[in-house]
Amino acid sequence: MYYIYHWFNAETNEVFYVGLGTGNRRYQTRNRNKLFKAYYAKNNCGVRVFKDGLDYEEGRQLEIEQIKELSPCCNMTKGGEKTNGAKISKTLTGRTLSQEHKDNVSRGIKQWYKERATEGKRTLNGKKAAVLSRDKNVIRTFDAKYKVGTWLHKEHGYGNNERSAQRKADKYFKTKELFDERFYFIEIVVDKQ
Repeated sequence: MYYIYHWFNAETNEVFYVGLGTGNRRYQTRNRNKLFKAYYAKNNCGVRVFKDGLDYEEGRQLEIEQIKELSPCCNMTKGGEKTNGAKISKTLTGRTLSQEHKDNVSRGIKQWYKERATEGKRTLNGKKAAVLSRDKNVIRTFDAKYKVGTWLHKEHGYGNNERSAQRKADKYFKTKELFDERFYFIEIVVDKQ
């Protein structure tokens, strides 16, 4: 059996996310979109079951109705999609998105970045990155860790694309071992105050 759940702001009681789930899905904060994670990190939040004992089709329909009625700020779709944990981008492949949907997502992401900037957080994850030579001299610094992949791909030809180059580098960020007998990668934690 399925249920509809609401994530809400415990201080204002405003619903910021509506979902369809089974088991303990309502309690999970991982595998959520960026808007949800940003809102959850900044606010005192709670979750409640709106209606349970639903079959899948009833649940899908009610989720769509609830999202339309409540206009929660962290839902990125109109609801009713069966994702089973898949990323939203995969579930939307081949679908034409309305301009209203694109504008809502864009507005939400811009607001999230704006709030981060006013809080003095200089990077998405509060970390910078540095690339060191084999003899541990600084070659280059980056304001975000993912930019190392861009640099590796464009400047040195690693990986099929920037993301694949970053995946290669990620392992070496963790182990702090020498990458391809050439580079060390280190994270630099940014003071968030």
